[in-house]
Amino acid sequence: MHASPSSLGLVLVLLATPVAQAQEMSPRMGFTAFFTHPTDEAAKLYGSGWKVNLTVHVRREYLVEGRLRFEIGEFREGKDFLTSPYSGDRYSTRTRLVGYDWLIPFGQKQATGVDLILGIGGAHWYRERKSFSLPGNPNPYIETSSSTEKLAFAGTVGFRVRLTPNVELEIHQVLTSLPGSNRDFEDAELSHTAIGVGVRF
Repeated sequence: MHASPSSLGLVLVLLATPVAQAQEMSPRMGFTAFFTHPTDEAAKLYGSGWKVNLTVHVRREYLVEGRLRFEIGEFREGKDFLTSPYSGDRYSTRTRLVGYDWLIPFGQKQATGVDLILGIGGAHWYRERKSFSLPGNPNPYIETSSSTEKLAFAGTVGFRVRLTPNVELEIHQVLTSLPGSNRDFEDAELSHTAIGVGVRF
């Protein structure tokens, strides 16, 4: 009987896990749910929203911990953005973000405490635009919708409060910048403040 490659891989993982844990070098998973509020140019387009993330904590044996962060979320429709006296747009978006954070503790590293968060990554989002006609439009039309896909650089700065070894509070600011932008209407379009509660496993 021959073992499949997937079976061998599972066996190796099971054997290696206790050794890695003994050395306090095993990655640790986490999950956080956030309330988000758009800032900068994003505040002109979107309403408040939410996001959730999955994190993989690495370099846990070092003073400065590393964290891979994978996020999904959305911003609801914002206020009407008038494009003429007779028409306007409303925007909403579904968001994705991938980043790497450095978690820098204040004081000695312990099971509980406060960390400074500095991160860098990339944002990807699908923006939906609904165009509508206002009363008095000499050429009224039925509401239409279209979507666009966007990418941007993303930086993160914030604080994490480790209440227990498994529960944490976090507040951070994400700043985005479109490559080659001239700080116009679309720049910093996904910048936001996020407040959330998370667990680590």
